[in-house]
Amino acid sequence: MIPAALLLTLLPALAPQEARLEMMTYQIVFLLKGPAAEPTGTQAQKMQEAHLANLAALNRKRINLAYGPVLDGGDLRGIAILDVPSAEEAMRAFESDPFVKAGAMVAEVHPWMAPKNWFNPPATTELEMPSAENLEPLVLGFLVRGPNTTNNSTGADDIQKGHLAYMETLHKLGKLVAAGPLLDNTRARGVVIYRVANVDEAKTLAAGDPAVKAGRLTLEAHPWMTFKGILK
Repeated sequence: MIPAALLLTLLPALAPQEARLEMMTYQIVFLLKGPAAEPTGTQAQKMQEAHLANLAALNRKRINLAYGPVLDGGDLRGIAILDVPSAEEAMRAFESDPFVKAGAMVAEVHPWMAPKNWFNPPATTELEMPSAENLEPLVLGFLVRGPNTTNNSTGADDIQKGHLAYMETLHKLGKLVAAGPLLDNTRARGVVIYRVANVDEAKTLAAGDPAVKAGRLTLEAHPWMTFKGILK
């Protein structure tokens, strides 16, 4: 495996000349800590079982591309990526979730554009009930506005082209398994998912992004996991 620091020195030679990807709009659901107290003991176990059953039902409908917990103990508890046409439909998918119904979690939905062929939709019953052997550790990142918000159109266009080329190159090297912009007016401008060992490695890779170098974006990263094989 190439260390992230060494990889940065190789990327310019590997950068693609043209990035032509078929893009799709998905709905990404952030499961955030809610206002109600978190359940404990037997109640928590029963709610977790019902939570997983709801996610399994979404898998059977083939609308749940990926889901999993965020592992750093912050307010963001998990995410799900749904192949549905609207935020309203994504919200309905989580109306029956026991944690959402109890107020222990809040579902927040954002439209997200990402390359269509970077996902393998879940197709086996093994994906419905997670076990440690079926899960892959990844790093979930949010690209948020950086300190440099200049609107110089010529410079911004060049930076954006470099940013997209950098993203595609990381994907070809197997380091980036999902990436794309959020389409609503939220603090985060995009979501990226890295197949790397830890958050520090993700931050090292992000530091080589032309948009990060220029101060237009910064990375907020979280350890995350989802089923093996869903993200190419």
